[in-house]
Amino acid sequence: MMTDLTLGILRNLLPFSGYPYRGRLIGCPVCQKQEYRKLASLDRRLKRLPTVVCNGCGLFFTNPMPSDTELSTYYESYYRFDYQLNAGPPKPRHIVKRKREAEKRYEEIKDWLPSKARTLDFGAGSGEFILRLLDAGHDAHGFEPGEGYGQYAQEKLQGRVQLASWQDVDYRAEFDLVTCFHVLEHLNDPLAALRRASQWLRPDGLLFIEVPNSLRWFGDKGFGSFHFAHVVGFNRFNLELAAAKAGLAAVKVISSTSIVFRRSPGRIDVDTLARNAKATTENTLQATSPVSAFVRHKMRKFSMIR
Repeated sequence: MMTDLTLGILRNLLPFSGYPYRGRLIGCPVCQKQEYRKLASLDRRLKRLPTVVCNGCGLFFTNPMPSDTELSTYYESYYRFDYQLNAGPPKPRHIVKRKREAEKRYEEIKDWLPSKARTLDFGAGSGEFILRLLDAGHDAHGFEPGEGYGQYAQEKLQGRVQLASWQDVDYRAEFDLVTCFHVLEHLNDPLAALRRASQWLRPDGLLFIEVPNSLRWFGDKGFGSFHFAHVVGFNRFNLELAAAKAGLAAVKVISSTSIVFRRSPGRIDVDTLARNAKATTENTLQATSPVSAFVRHKMRKFSMIR
């Protein structure tokens, strides 16, 4: 007899069906404008997923937007299997990949850190970046809401990782560096998360954010770049806009959506950031058909075109 979890996973894989959520219609999670337009109705698995684009800043987002409870249910029960075909602790190949990523990220930030910096990894996963910082002599910590990966990190890092969500942890303004790698795209309120993270920084502390480049993936895959786990999609300028609304300004742009921020002592021109963000998205949308890009991606995948 199939368990409820197995049935839920099978339902999540069934094409042209909806995901098990109701959500609610919202305005843009970044610029707060209420004007948006439909971008796609399906996701990469041909499941029903309504994605819109903000007319104010070009952000992609799921709308209706899942609630915190609906997202928690998805992540607790389905996410690792649905997204990575793994419902337990990380597999060896995952750890190898994450160690390579941790090394690259450390190379980008190491010269900005004081000796023995106190750091926090927001959404630590299986803990490889924390381990890299510890190896470099820093006082590294983190938190991770996912049970399988979080417990693995807790055991490996001897209590330096809390098994908790960002809403539930409580820190002072004590960190020289807060990192947030591939987390914001999973959150239905990225502004609230950024404002919370900025409160954990010391006055001269840094926030290192990395998210997927939604325009690059959209240009390559069309609606095949959308899936339930990523409820918002950023370009460079709406990521900077989100950070600006938390009082943070970019100090190092590593790539379009890998940016180091610091608290800004003055006013940040959010209107210009919003215009640039919208223009960047519109340029991609004018050049890309969601359906045609998806078909080309699938044909390439099956070697029908080069």
